[in-house]
This record gives sequence, C-alpha cells and structure tokens, in this order.
Amino acid sequence: MVEVTDSSREIDSTTYPMLAKYTAPLLPPVGRIIGREDEKLQVLASLSRPRLSNILLLAPAGSGKTVLVQDTMLSDPKRVYLEVDLARMNAAVGLADQMAGEIKGLFDEAENYALAEGRELVLFIDEFHQIVQMSPAAVEALKPVLAASGARGLKIIAATTFEEWIEYIRPNKPLDERLQRVNLTPAGREMTIEILRSFAEEAGVAGQFGPGDGLFGEIHDMTNRYMPSSVQPRKSIGILDGMIGWHRQTGEPMSMALMAKVMRQSTGVNLGFTIDGASIKAELDKKVYAQDLATTIISDQLQLVVAGLHDKKRPKGRFLLTGSTGVGKTELTKQLVDLLFADDLDRLIRFDMSEFALDSSMDLFRSELTKKVVSMGDAVILLDEIEKASRMVLRLMLQVLDDGRLSDDYGRQVSFLDCYIVLTTNAGSEVFNTISDYASDDTGSGEGLKDYMKSIENSIRSANDFPPELLGRLDRIVPFQPLSDATKRRILDRGLTELQNDVLSKHGVRLGVHPRVIEYLAIDVGEASADAGGARESMRALQGQIKVEVAKYINNHPKDKVLLLEIEGEMRAENLQLRKSKARPRVRAALRPR
Repeated sequence: MVEVTDSSREIDSTTYPMLAKYTAPLLPPVGRIIGREDEKLQVLASLSRPRLSNILLLAPAGSGKTVLVQDTMLSDPKRVYLEVDLARMNAAVGLADQMAGEIKGLFDEAENYALAEGRELVLFIDEFHQIVQMSPAAVEALKPVLAASGARGLKIIAATTFEEWIEYIRPNKPLDERLQRVNLTPAGREMTIEILRSFAEEAGVAGQFGPGDGLFGEIHDMTNRYMPSSVQPRKSIGILDGMIGWHRQTGEPMSMALMAKVMRQSTGVNLGFTIDGASIKAELDKKVYAQDLATTIISDQLQLVVAGLHDKKRPKGRFLLTGSTGVGKTELTKQLVDLLFADDLDRLIRFDMSEFALDSSMDLFRSELTKKVVSMGDAVILLDEIEKASRMVLRLMLQVLDDGRLSDDYGRQVSFLDCYIVLTTNAGSEVFNTISDYASDDTGSGEGLKDYMKSIENSIRSANDFPPELLGRLDRIVPFQPLSDATKRRILDRGLTELQNDVLSKHGVRLGVHPRVIEYLAIDVGEASADAGGARESMRALQGQIKVEVAKYINNHPKDKVLLLEIEGEMRAENLQLRKSKARPRVRAALRPR
C-alpha cells in the first residue's frame, strides 16, 4: 500500500515512477477565494459524472484557473489532486513517439494508484494544449483514457486559453468532445474589489484603506484602462502587491500617488499627466501652422472629453481629416498623441489603408487592429487614405465608429471607447486646388475654408471610392487649407532649426544656414511638386538631401566644428526662366556660422 498523507501526499517512486517523476501534490490556494462558487460547483458536478469526468477550463491567463482547481480541492477531500508537469515531461523525452509512451505510462500508473488507494485521483494539467503541440501520438494515446475516465476512477482537469483551444484542441473533434468545457470570465469590478480587499487584509494593510471601494476601485479602473492585454484579477493584484512592497519598504501610505508610481513602473503610463483644458488649442498649434480651423475643431472635441461631456457610448473622437498632401494632417495627429499621452508616440496606431484594398484583407485588418487596441487600451488610431480600403474593411470601421466595439479573432469584444479615431482622405482634391488659388491665408483662420465646406463635403460624398455612410458616423470633418508660401517657409525654417540643434547637441557642431537654402526647398523643390498647397516634397528634400549632405560632411570631417550649409548653382527661385533647377545643397567648413 502506498503511503499518502493529507499533508504531503508523497508518491512512492518505486511503485509509481511516472507519477513521482511527472506530478506533484496540488498546493492549496494562497488566501481566500472570492466569487467563483458557481464555477466550483460546475467543476465538482463534472467530476461526479459516472462516465466522462474530464473538464477543460477555458479562460485568459490570469483569470484564476489554477486557483479555482486549488479551491475545489479544499471542498473535495475524498479525492487526491495531483498536478502534471508537462514542461518536465517535454524536457525528459526527445521524440514525439516517446512522449506518447510517457503519457500512456503516466495514466496507467494513475489508474492503478486510484485502485490501490480506493480514492479517485484528479490530475490537473495546465497548458493542456501543449500535449497537442508536442505529440499528436500522445493525443491518440490519451483519447481512450478520456473516453472512460469516470469508470476508471481517474478524473482529468485540463486548462488552457480560448486562443489555444481554438488553434489546437477544437480542430481535433474526438478530443474536444471528451472534454466538458467550463468557461471562466475575468473578474468584474465588484469581484475584483472584494479580492483586493481580501488581499489587503491578508497582507495586514487593510487599515490603510477607507470603508468604501475608493482606492480599490481606482486600481481596478486604471488597470482596466492601461493594462488591457492582461486580465482581472491578476493585473489589479499585481499593482496592489507592488504598492504593498513600497509601503513596507518606505512607509509610504497606500494612496493614489503610490498607485500612480507603481502603475508607471509597470506600464510606463504617467497617471499624474492630465490635459489642461485651457491650453489644448495652443498645444495643437505649436507644430501645426496656419490651420486654425482644424485645430479649433479638434480642440472643441477635446474640451468635451476633458469635461466628461462626450458620448460615452462611442469613441472619444471620430474625425475625418481632409486636405491636400503635406498640409499637416499627420502632424496634427501626432500633436494629438503628444497632448493626450505626454509624447508617447507608441500610442499612435497607424494603418495605410491602401494595404487593405482587397476584401480578402478584412480578417487581417480586424486581427491587427484588435490586437493593437487590446495591447494598448487607449490610443489614437490613424487610418491613412481611408477611401482606398475595401468595402468589407470599411464595414468593420462603421461598427467601430458607431458603437466603439469590434470582435477579435476569437469572438471577444474589443472596446474602442477610450480611443480617438482619425481618418484621412485625399477625396475632394479638386476643391482644394481651387482653395489654393483663391482662399488660403497665412493664419488658417478658416474664413475662406468655411465658404467651401459644403463643396468639400459634396466632393467627398461624390468620390467614387469614398463610402458616404462613413460621414454620418463622424463627429466632425476637419478641413486643412492649402499652405501659403509664407507658411511653407515657417515649416522649413523650423525643420532647419531642429537640424541645427541636433548637430550641436550630438556632435558639438555649429551649423550655419544660408538664406538660399529655404528658397531652394520652397520653390525649386516645392513648386515642382504636384501637391496643391502642401509642403511634403520640400520636407522630404530636407530629409533626403539637406540632412544627408550634413551627415556625410560630419562623418568625413569630424574635426570641423563650424559648418555652413549653402546652395550652389543657379536656382529657379532666382531665375524663373529655368525649366529645371541647376542648384544643389553643399556643406563646407566656415569660420563662423551665418
């Protein structure tokens, strides 16, 4: 007779070498289990079935699958619970066929053990899908065991995630049909708060919290918002655990400030950062020149969000940015990210919609979009040239814009309610060509644009590739006026100033810029572009020509610390009779920068 005590439940390695090698007694749970009574009862009922006593727990990692089994064990003293170590088994065998033999040997010993003990044996197999991954032969060896587990006194509790069940287990119908699924939903707000309160009591810090939900509720809400790829209660427990560590080490009180510190360490999110409603417009205008109407429209929507008066059933902002290439649509989107997330450009999710022009790309778009939003929670989503997307892809976006939700690859709802969705389009370009000739100004006050707003909207609606039904799902259409020559020069001057600052800080080089450089970029390069009132080609030349020349000179002449950037050759800016500019940028050493 094998000696097994309630405290140790040690397995005789001589009689049961496989059990001793690949299993261990299931440990009791740490702390009190809250809110899983229904699921525990379902597990116990399945274990009591006379024939198929195999359970498959399905839940995201961190939802409490293992804890549920541990709690079930405490309520089920008549059975012995062992946990199977698949990782050890995988490391011990070299071939898939060998693993099949190990699996068969393990379950044969388990059945003999149950008979010898006169007690039913429950084997808990976490990451159950790994058996399918590692050895199809092992799965075949397992099926007969599962088919009559109840009659043999051997019970199986397997656990995996929805994704791995769909990929590895569900396709094997005979295997899937032998497993009784028990779904564990992530803990809701009330359950999570109760779990956190119990955790605080066990840690001896409950006195640091007030009588209400208070800080516990904030932990739940903030982890839901900023840690969406993890699940409750694991992510909330992790933050509270970190807070307790700081409290014990430094004596810092359990507070919002301490939660913010731990959240920043865990996620990089600065909870102390807030939007100053009074400065929204000024912040947007910092790098977006002469687009007063556009920044006003965006600012107005942000004012609603800051005041909490926006529609909570839809994304926080839904904008269509329209205008010629290079007028600041992308720059304004980046400024929006800067304003909302303290310059964390990782919060910008960007898609070139021309890559999703085929109906067959719909599933890929859904998958990529939902994965990125789940991993981030709140973000700015930029869909460039929305009119180039296929109709199937656009139907998905209608749902997102309408109610802020979309199902992922596994049928789970992903929320977009904390997102800002920015669409851009070049539809209506003929109207902007007209505006470029007659209605642009150096301030972007929008007075000229307002006269054309109806024409812009009608032009967008009539565009062959633009879905007019999208317009009804938007908060605002945001028109960008063509850039005047003076505004283009301001943009170029800023870019050159940034270049001067970069080479000074990184190389200790003082770079002078000749006035002809801006004229070359604005006229010789800019006017050769087909863009109506945009600065993209000029800025591209700044990156591809000017910066390259500066970089090459610095790399080839590291000892020169005072340089001059100039233009050599005849420029079209100085002789409009030239059909093509003969000028090019040049960098040389100088005694002092100009």
